[in-house]
Amino acid sequence: MSEVKLVNRKDVEEKYTWDISLIYKSDEDYKKELKEQEVVLEKFYKDFEGKLNDIEVLDSALKQFEYIMYIYSKLSHYAFLPTSVDRSNPVVIENDTLFNNYNGIFATYTSFLNSELTSLDEQLINKFVTEKRPDLKYFFEKVIRNKKHVLSKDTEQVLSNLSSLPDFYNLYEVTKFEDMTFDSFEVDGKTIENSYVLYENLHEMDNNTEIRRKAAKSFYNTLNKYKNTTANEYISHIRKEKMIATMRGYDSVIDYLLDQQDGNRELYDRQINVLMTDLAPHIQKYIKLLARVHKIEDMTFADCKINLDPDYEVDMTIEESRDYLKKALGILGEDYKKLIDESYDKRWTDFPQNIGKSTGGFCATVPGIAGFILLSWTGKMNEVFVLAHEIGHAYHFMNMSEHQTMLNNDRPLYFVEAPSTCNEVIVSNYLLNNSTDARFKRWVISNMISRTYFHNMVTHYLEAVFQDRIYKKLDNNEMLTAEILSQTKKEVMEQFFGDSLEVNEGAELTWMRQPHYYMGLYPYTYSAGLTIGTAVANKIEEDSSAAEVWLNALSKGSSMSALDLAKLGGCDVSTEEPLKQAISYVGYLVDELYKLTDEIK
Repeated sequence: MSEVKLVNRKDVEEKYTWDISLIYKSDEDYKKELKEQEVVLEKFYKDFEGKLNDIEVLDSALKQFEYIMYIYSKLSHYAFLPTSVDRSNPVVIENDTLFNNYNGIFATYTSFLNSELTSLDEQLINKFVTEKRPDLKYFFEKVIRNKKHVLSKDTEQVLSNLSSLPDFYNLYEVTKFEDMTFDSFEVDGKTIENSYVLYENLHEMDNNTEIRRKAAKSFYNTLNKYKNTTANEYISHIRKEKMIATMRGYDSVIDYLLDQQDGNRELYDRQINVLMTDLAPHIQKYIKLLARVHKIEDMTFADCKINLDPDYEVDMTIEESRDYLKKALGILGEDYKKLIDESYDKRWTDFPQNIGKSTGGFCATVPGIAGFILLSWTGKMNEVFVLAHEIGHAYHFMNMSEHQTMLNNDRPLYFVEAPSTCNEVIVSNYLLNNSTDARFKRWVISNMISRTYFHNMVTHYLEAVFQDRIYKKLDNNEMLTAEILSQTKKEVMEQFFGDSLEVNEGAELTWMRQPHYYMGLYPYTYSAGLTIGTAVANKIEEDSSAAEVWLNALSKGSSMSALDLAKLGGCDVSTEEPLKQAISYVGYLVDELYKLTDEIK
């Protein structure tokens, strides 16, 4: 394992950090825009509040609101992005605070819009869509569906104002990144540092069992100290969701959250139920192969993220990653390769590891400007898969912002992870097709299982099952505590992994590791997206013309439902067949690993 010491943000190389001056050249420009928008918002309210039942006025209001939303996106990202890499910087905190203040003003002056849109007569809506904005047909279909759940105008105003306040997600982030410190540990006479980033990006995947397990003990010991605080944050968050769901007339908070993300209960339940019965056996078989190759008799959850080949590493520089991505994703066309180049040339990506930086990765896109990607680069080739994943988001979001107005510049959450996970499969297929070396191919497939499928179809799926069970306890008015959250997580893990591993002490606290629980029903969308992504990637490999069909679907934003988007892109998820095929593909990959392992012997 290469020794990594985290440095302060000021000590990282600027050329490997993202350039948020693409949004605003300076803090002064940002603050000026904030002030100007306060005036714009007040005028917007005075000009349009109570007047939307006229087609011409409605048209003008929506066009102005779309521009306000565009500026909102710029302001919010300029404030948010620096907090994810350096929460200790007082300038960063000041800018974020200024935006939070603005957010309250935004809510005050714009909350009337949703209430008034839902109160419009359906005949007027249909006439408006036909004569003025046919592009908003699906947008207004959702408005009409939402009519029965809209509260009084004053109540909606209060809820909107409250939503602009710092929320429980912010408290969770403060606990996670500002309060938690992790003890270092010793292996073979060496002292090894630990942190959220180091554990999740290095130690958890280290081939040295002693390092892995001591790092896990250090990691979960710290989490255990904060379990009651974190549980209180999470339980308070979901109780707020339940309260709003009840106010809006939903029997189940799950149905409320699905409606919020333009979801479908049938598709949601399918993902939750089928993966537990059909995918689990393939993953258990894979973990048993890991144990066999690594000669681990007492396999635990702390061991299941390791590479199958304990002596095989593929290093990768940041500069080399560009070439790999362009070659692998080149099948998607010249525009895709141009976007990859632009992401490097204009510094869209934040690569370094540093103290105070968020874990994991994400892509946050400012329409027409950049898809800002957060990573913690380790110098290993498996990071190329992470980068390919986030580039998938960047292309999707930039493509839809080019072709859609702001009211359609969104995406159904069931579909959102499809472009990103599709890229991971495309990269894996490229690597497999361009090598005859059995050991390298085993490394690729192993990485494909451990990164693409384990991460998206197992880790996030287990989050989704945990979330599903906790929401159902909430609906049934059952008691929730830190211990109940941990016990529920442990039961989910034991059911899925069966006898392939032991859920080691502390691993039940894995529910504390993800911010997804503060994002509605987000976790299940990863397995949903990978279902679509697997089908599309393999279709593109068979016929490159399928790429054009796929990219066309990525230009539609939220102008269509998730089912229609997937079908347009080449995958019909109205039946369970794509999910069954994706699971079968995982089984095929696991079987290939067994064959290659025997061949290498």
